[in-house]
Amino acid sequence: MIEVVRSEEEYRALADAALDRELERAKAGVTPSVSSKAAARFLGIHVDTLGQWRRRTPPLGPPFQKGAGDNEGGANQHIRYLFVDLEDWQSARTGRTVKERRLVDELERVRQRARELEMELELQSLREQVARMTKKAGRVLALVTVNECLENVHQWAVADGCVLGHVLTAPEGTLNAALDAGNIFDATLNEALRLPWVTSDERNVFAQQMEQALSGLAARLVQERSAQRSRDLDARLPPAEESTRTVF
Repeated sequence: MIEVVRSEEEYRALADAALDRELERAKAGVTPSVSSKAAARFLGIHVDTLGQWRRRTPPLGPPFQKGAGDNEGGANQHIRYLFVDLEDWQSARTGRTVKERRLVDELERVRQRARELEMELELQSLREQVARMTKKAGRVLALVTVNECLENVHQWAVADGCVLGHVLTAPEGTLNAALDAGNIFDATLNEALRLPWVTSDERNVFAQQMEQALSGLAARLVQERSAQRSRDLDARLPPAEESTRTVF
């Protein structure tokens, strides 16, 4: 088993802190643009809402930029928002008449409730994910069964095209650097092991879990094959003949 060094809640707190640092750098003029997640945090909406706005025809929300480049930080890694555009778009929403502001306030209350419900659903989803990722003890990463290795999606930290480790096991300094760079991606253990890793030692810990899960599956398959052969043999045997002798 793989021991984790932080809980899912602690990782989320680090991820939020990284977004705040990204926004602070943009506000100070250090970087002109921010990621989709940082833009969503600045606007107080879910990042999926920004994605829905971008897919509308014509697009809704603040202007955004599409850039080429690697996609190792996630599906939205190549989408950027100029911080000045975010400020202008947010300011434009506030320049309304009294009636418009009253309607906007009502709309915002409804949206706030929708965001709360959305957060509750996300929290429920995260709790279910944590339940799948950790044992009841709470500090062991669950990568035992084949399903947990091949189907369950985890989050991984990467840098320069190499996997650094799982977000629940990577050292805090390594994780913070990956968060600041937006280099977190979702993948199953099977998919992660197909990529280059920063060191063999980091990879071997997870590769051993995969090998153990596959060995257990292979053993079960052998047992089932033997059981099936026994069933087939029993089916071919002639039925037992009843005795015709007379009992005195």
